Amino acid sequence: MASRKDTILKAAKRTAKQAHAAASKRGSKPRARVGIEPHRHCSVCWKPISLDSEPAICGDDVCEKMFDRREKSRKRFTFLMYFGIALFVGLLAFQIIMGASG
Repeated sequence: MASRKDTILKAAKRTAKQAHAAASKRGSKPRARVGIEPHRHCSVCWKPISLDSEPAICGDDVCEKMFDRREKSRKRFTFLMYFGIALFVGLLAFQIIMGASG
């Protein structure tokens, strides 16, 4: 009886051979996209925008407001997360100090 490790190894080798065969059938040429300029997408509405736009929004008022709202929420969450960790560590240290002196 084959061990679990041997069974997984055989399955991995079989999958690798299948992937290699599929890649060989496609050929070595990467597919070129004709007529599409390099771009990125608005993080709110997903419209194509230029690569240089920072932040990644299209410039519509709705997208700008939504982006600002998301950024404020992200910053608030990050602050609260670090504050919670600091509070936990502070209380833990306080408990250790009070336990050691009492």
